[in-house]
Amino acid sequence: MGTRFIATKECVHANELYKQKLVEGTENDTTVIKRTLGMPARAIANPLTEKILEIEKQGGGYEDLKTLISGSANRKYIYEGDDENGFGWAGQVMGLIKDSPTVAELFGRIINEAEEIRTKWGR
Repeated sequence: MGTRFIATKECVHANELYKQKLVEGTENDTTVIKRTLGMPARAIANPLTEKILEIEKQGGGYEDLKTLISGSANRKYIYEGDDENGFGWAGQVMGLIKDSPTVAELFGRIINEAEEIRTKWGR
């Protein structure tokens, strides 16, 4: 749900590029980084995540990756929209995000969908 709430109107600290990538992307536009460190995490695939994956593939460890996976690199993407030198966390749910509603609209949808499922399964 965290990824979904980034793409809402109230999430004012997320750069518009970040939100746009979440809305336009698919579940195939994410990748798992930090797997070799024992801390796998999913992020939007971009040039920096490709570089991280290449270093991991070559056997690089934390010392080789620390500046690339830092909070600073994350902030470059999410706050500044720097798609080349930063990265943004995103779950595979990204493929289901098609717009950037208000939080109230999103909760309304979640409740309506839950009611539809409950009615369907109650038959």
